Amino acid sequence: MYSFAIQTLVDITDNGDLKQVFPFKTKSGDLVHDPHSLAIARNQNSNFTTLVQLLQVRGNITWQQGPVRSEIALRDKKTFGTHYDGQATMWTFVWETEQPDVYNDLNTNCGGLITDFDNVPVLTFCKESVTFPANAFITQDAKFKNTQFTYLGQQAK
Repeated sequence: MYSFAIQTLVDITDNGDLKQVFPFKTKSGDLVHDPHSLAIARNQNSNFTTLVQLLQVRGNITWQQGPVRSEIALRDKKTFGTHYDGQATMWTFVWETEQPDVYNDLNTNCGGLITDFDNVPVLTFCKESVTFPANAFITQDAKFKNTQFTYLGQQAK
């Protein structure tokens, strides 16, 4: 299997089943206690679903763990656009495919992902800590880039 990763400032939290009685904890551990928190959790799930559907346009994927949320210093991280500064929340998701070149394009292992994801709409104002100029994954704008892909290589069995 061949592994890839996405790092994004877009909230792609996988909350799992949200058809429960208030209050409850989501698959990601967040508390849903009213209609507002439920709406945020649904929007997060929608972004995760969009992500998975885009990844599967070129091939089937599998994953061991949902997106992981972390805090980063954008100044130290050259991954995102120059517009973003200070501390930010970032989500990282790792998945696998059976083909190493499934996303090859633009002379890179992840070029197809860069073109497939660029400007695809997302739902914002979930738990992002930055504001985007457009409610979308942005992969090609040096100033506002909010999403990066990495080829991690072949994983040992």
